[in-house]
Amino acid sequence: MLAVFRKDLRIFVRDRWAMLFAILVPVLVVTIIAEALFHSDSGPRLLVPVVNEDGGPVASTFMKLLGEHAEVREVSRAEAVHLVRDVNRAAAAIAFPPQLSKQYLQGRSTEIELLTDPAAGSDLEAIKVLLLLMDKDAAALADPFSEDKITLKEKNLTGNRLSVTAFEQNVPGFSLMFVLMAVIFGTAMSMHDERDWGTLPRLLVAPGGFTRLLLGKFGARFVVGLVQIVCLFLWGHWMFRVSLGSSPWAFLVLALAVVFATVAVGMLVAGLARTREQTLPLGLTFVMTFSALGGLWWPQSIQPAWMSRISPAFFTTWAMQGLNDLVLRDRGMEAMAVPVGVLLAHGATALALGFILFRRRFSAR
Repeated sequence: MLAVFRKDLRIFVRDRWAMLFAILVPVLVVTIIAEALFHSDSGPRLLVPVVNEDGGPVASTFMKLLGEHAEVREVSRAEAVHLVRDVNRAAAAIAFPPQLSKQYLQGRSTEIELLTDPAAGSDLEAIKVLLLLMDKDAAALADPFSEDKITLKEKNLTGNRLSVTAFEQNVPGFSLMFVLMAVIFGTAMSMHDERDWGTLPRLLVAPGGFTRLLLGKFGARFVVGLVQIVCLFLWGHWMFRVSLGSSPWAFLVLALAVVFATVAVGMLVAGLARTREQTLPLGLTFVMTFSALGGLWWPQSIQPAWMSRISPAFFTTWAMQGLNDLVLRDRGMEAMAVPVGVLLAHGATALALGFILFRRRFSAR
């Protein structure tokens, strides 16, 4: 027993990179999770665009109270729609109608529009909570809300539904995470298995050449990953009623781009890892980091500012943007241009680096 213990310990210590990754990966993942969920910095204030078509004392009082808790920006209706619907920088905008103050003074009820993006999730809920707080504050100041003379009318700018389910907010992200795990580990390990099994030297002298070998491995893992992501989302659609968007073709195009980028990262991990043992901690580092910073586990709006700044560098951020547009905003092919383009660029870069690293390390052996 002691001999086996010493042998296994020596094997582990001998691979210094694997030992380093095994120590650093848990530290990195714990740090990212703790920073995202329990960070103490306040970060940027919630942006609330306000369309003030009233210009009277009632709207001014409400904006003043709201400004104590959020960043209130007075804009035109067109700009408010742009911020909520087009660039998704605000979860909702408030529109005060003309003659609001006059109608209140005459004792008549008035509707205030809440222009929303239900896909914003937690940010939208935060704005609604702020409105409730404003209601109480206004009541203390004898504001019209205290007499229920003002009501809210919610209007979805990004889809046909006023709310989305918890399944639609969580199933896509976790499905993508499991695809990352299966494809990245499968791709990286299969490349090193060829060497460990002794089949790599035979394949290298085959007529096809080294590049065709890598492309063949890439193609096989691409098909497997595509089947996995399609099956997971079809299961989510059937079991949890998760929407797949208004266009099946848009979902298929996005799935193809996501799998392409994921398999390419698997190739990069294979090129970075010196041994098969190193693919485990290195692949886990990629999966956990890309999942956390890409918004697969939680909305990116709750992350600290530094995470939000670096998240566009990870392809999972763009994958989730595309999925949110399909699942939560009911958009179609027109919304896929930017996410798919960025995913293809990320994938091409990672694939090229992986091919170069793997070729330099193993083609001469």
